Amino acid sequence: MRAGGFLVRESNLRLGRDRVRWERVLFLFGLTATAAILSSCGSSSTAVTPSITASCVSNQGSGSDVTVLGTAQCTATVLNASSTLVNWSVSGTGVGSITSGGVYTAPATVPTNNVVTITATSQAQSSLTATASVTIEQATAITAVICVDPSTEVSASTVSSGNKLACTAFASVTSGTTVPVNWTVANTKNPADTSNIGSISAQGVYTAPLVPPSGQSVTITATSQALATQTMSVTATVVFGNAVLSGSYVFSSTGRLPNSSNAFWARVGSFTAGGGALIGIEDTNQGGAPNTVTTQRSFTGSYSIGPDGRGTLQFCEGPGSSCPQGSPATAYFRIVVISPQQAQIIEFSSPTTASATTAAGGEILSQDPLVTPNSENLSGTYSFNFAGVSTGATEESVVGEFAANGFGAISAGSTAPPAPGEMDIDAGGPVTLAATAYSISSNGRGTATLNNGSVSLTFSFYPVSATRVKFIEIDTAALATPTTPASILVGDAYKQQTSSNCGWGMNALSGSTVFETSGASSGVEIADLGSFSVSGTSGAFTGASDDENSGGTVSSQVGTLSGNYTVGVPCGRGTLAVGSNTYVFYLISTSNAVLQETTSGIIAHGLLVPSQGGPFADSTFTGSYAFRLDGTDAAGAAGNREDFLGQVASTGVGTGLTGTLELNDFGATQTGVAISNGTYRPVPAGTLRGTMALPVATTPSATTRNLVLYMVSPTLFYVLDTDPAPAGTAIGAINNQF
Repeated sequence: MRAGGFLVRESNLRLGRDRVRWERVLFLFGLTATAAILSSCGSSSTAVTPSITASCVSNQGSGSDVTVLGTAQCTATVLNASSTLVNWSVSGTGVGSITSGGVYTAPATVPTNNVVTITATSQAQSSLTATASVTIEQATAITAVICVDPSTEVSASTVSSGNKLACTAFASVTSGTTVPVNWTVANTKNPADTSNIGSISAQGVYTAPLVPPSGQSVTITATSQALATQTMSVTATVVFGNAVLSGSYVFSSTGRLPNSSNAFWARVGSFTAGGGALIGIEDTNQGGAPNTVTTQRSFTGSYSIGPDGRGTLQFCEGPGSSCPQGSPATAYFRIVVISPQQAQIIEFSSPTTASATTAAGGEILSQDPLVTPNSENLSGTYSFNFAGVSTGATEESVVGEFAANGFGAISAGSTAPPAPGEMDIDAGGPVTLAATAYSISSNGRGTATLNNGSVSLTFSFYPVSATRVKFIEIDTAALATPTTPASILVGDAYKQQTSSNCGWGMNALSGSTVFETSGASSGVEIADLGSFSVSGTSGAFTGASDDENSGGTVSSQVGTLSGNYTVGVPCGRGTLAVGSNTYVFYLISTSNAVLQETTSGIIAHGLLVPSQGGPFADSTFTGSYAFRLDGTDAAGAAGNREDFLGQVASTGVGTGLTGTLELNDFGATQTGVAISNGTYRPVPAGTLRGTMALPVATTPSATTRNLVLYMVSPTLFYVLDTDPAPAGTAIGAINNQF
């Protein structure tokens, strides 16, 4: 190509320019790479600075506000350092403390500057620090603790057996502002006594024990969760209520029928109780003409227990009627509760009259839940103590022993082990029992026959436990034959506690022992109460005591009597003499036996029991006690049955006894009779014996019942009325409630 006279070769010229361009590019690339290489050799990346942060959060809620003695959890975050651990510190005096784990505890008082600075210092680099602040606040004061009955939502300071109080700690009652607290409960009288005080939940719901604690009150305390020194307490009084009786029970009662020629009367049965209602079965036996026996009678009923343990009990026994709680009852009782396992009863008049058809007394015992309706409820050797009236309607006592195999058979007796079985009737001496059978039905009631060859006695029985059974004779006059009299006997059988069959010896009586008997002598009521102490196995002892009331003739021989005993065969039958009185006994355990008096002209029965915790002192008799006595109201053959029970309280100083009793004097009843300013004292000092005087406001005039007591334990005293004629004769027991 020519251009302006020049020859141009374009393609070669372009090629030249392209070559020059690529050479420049390659040169620049090389410079860049070289610079990069030079830059990477012998150099480091840009350094990152370590950092630390800190914060604190109250353990009492959100934020960093902490009440006095409250805590906060502090945390620190360390970045770009060789360790994330820190040291904690708090600056100033009286500003609290902090642990190595960052738990800050505020001081007991708010400092002048209530904003406290907390510092976290890196353990890897001491110059690396961070701070956080907490604000100290005064704890919210508890201005009131209020407890209410949950069932009524009404403020209350008294709670009955097993019931509840819902308690709240308030900062302001008017606004309803509450304070978070921890709850505790203690015995008001003795804070160190933690038994039987009930319990309180974290929410402040207090549940009372079934039996009041000693002193009958508890202290409920609210302690601020923020400040342990910020507390407030209230006192709650604990009393008896219906819930103290709940579950299965066996009961018995014996006495006389005022409107049926003073005929003998007895009932034995069982019931299930709960919430003031009950349902059960019973056997009854009524003397007179005709002799009337009722077996397996079903009943319903109701009960109500008052604050001091006294209350009412009713049976609805009408045939063909369900007789629910609240319906008219057919049998009425007064009751005093000892514990959830035991109560005493006397038969009483209806609420609409002061005249009762029956004068009788007895007891209620909790039935062991392991007792099941089968023959294994009777297994082993049992000593029994039955009393009542003979076919001639005179006093009768039958004691003895039998061996049950657990499978429905009672062994024949012999004069040597291992087959016990004999009975003593009215001091007539031991007679061997014949082999027989027994059975227990699905309702827990059993039947058994005791036959000694000349007398055959048929019983129904109700097991209380594997070691105790209540019996009632169910023979009737219509069945009377020379070998089956229409006597009426009631009592208990106790399982002998020995390591081997018939393993008794002269050491079967040991230490201090209390004895009690009651019965008849020359047509009048007679009762004895005393004690003796055995040391060694010689069979002899001295220093025994005996108080006796025979139809109003009272005698006391204290510490002056000598005596002796033997333990023979078969299997724990023994004889005992205390002064001029003689007895036969059948052992249950050491110094514990059923007892029959064999003194000429006397028909009486009772128990031997070991005494523990003596001697009797003023302070021994402290707290609230339930009592029941029975006997006759006057001397002579015309003496009529008398029963009374009640409750008495003692401060342990020998004076100032107060309480209330219920009285059934051969059908004439009085309720709520006051006892005021009673006294007691150990006489003589250092022994098991004491005396008591109970002024009672009876109708038509006030009187004082004078008693003698023998201490079985601090919770049980046997008691005898020692008033001369015509006050009457009575014997019974006083049991500690709390």
